[in-house]
Amino acid sequence: MITLDEKAFRGDLLKAPFMLGELEGRWKLVSLEWPIALVDVTARDGLKYRLRFDLRNYPASAPTARLWSLNGNVALAHALFPRSRLGGGRIQDVFRTDWMQGQALYLPCDRTALAGHESWLQQMPSKQWQPSVGVTHYLELVHELLNCPDYSPPASA
Repeated sequence: MITLDEKAFRGDLLKAPFMLGELEGRWKLVSLEWPIALVDVTARDGLKYRLRFDLRNYPASAPTARLWSLNGNVALAHALFPRSRLGGGRIQDVFRTDWMQGQALYLPCDRTALAGHESWLQQMPSKQWQPSVGVTHYLELVHELLNCPDYSPPASA
């Protein structure tokens, strides 16, 4: 039986913004085994980064996501995280390995990251979770980061 939160998420997958992102190759839903969804996001160099979303209580609660291995059902090794070209830039700020061991992206739209950072809601209102927009907003923020001038692939890529 499909829960209301799963039904809401599946509905968001059928909305034009999510589908357009897939058609343009910005992201792609890889799998959905409720409440976990795997979505690949494409970086400016063509590398794919997989996000493992925990979508419990969607969309009332923001999801939380972490980088996940493309080759196995495990968290992505820190050596394979995207890097900041500029050193100390936006990429390093979001794809942190020194905060919670990389278990969540350091973004205002992430449920785990927002806890304890409520000031972000006033500092970065455009980046906070928007239930009416859904997961597409989260994916747009990640795609933007992976395609900004600060992005650099991992040293081992």
